[in-house]
Amino acid sequence: MKTSKFIDLMSADIKALGKLGGPELESAVSRLIPTLAPVLRPRLLEALTEVAGELKEQLPGAHLEARVQGDDIELVYIEDGSVIRENPSDLNARITLRLPEDLKSRIESAATKEGISLNSWLLKTSDRGSFSVSIGKRQLKGKGKS
Repeated sequence: MKTSKFIDLMSADIKALGKLGGPELESAVSRLIPTLAPVLRPRLLEALTEVAGELKEQLPGAHLEARVQGDDIELVYIEDGSVIRENPSDLNARITLRLPEDLKSRIESAATKEGISLNSWLLKTSDRGSFSVSIGKRQLKGKGKS
């Protein structure tokens, strides 16, 4: 969608309101209108990004992204890849993994941000094929299939 379309409509609405306030306000509004585009475009993007974030919970295994290219803002539907559901009968392999406490905390935080369990996050990340987590100057990298 073209942001200029919405900015032009909003500018026309503000200009019409300015006329109601008399010649001084109309003059002030006419000087203000050209400055609206640089202010309104990022606000429109923020609003659409927030909407996309709120819809994430309603789109299991997918999410929306707000993307900008020139005057266009586009909401894009993106599948998160294979959605791994923890079915206890399917999860019969076990590993013990020893890692630094700060790394464990960051992994738990990442899982919490996605609203899934630590185990699901590890399965999902491994299923993507590769992952990278920084620990200060060190970095844990890997590839895997579950």
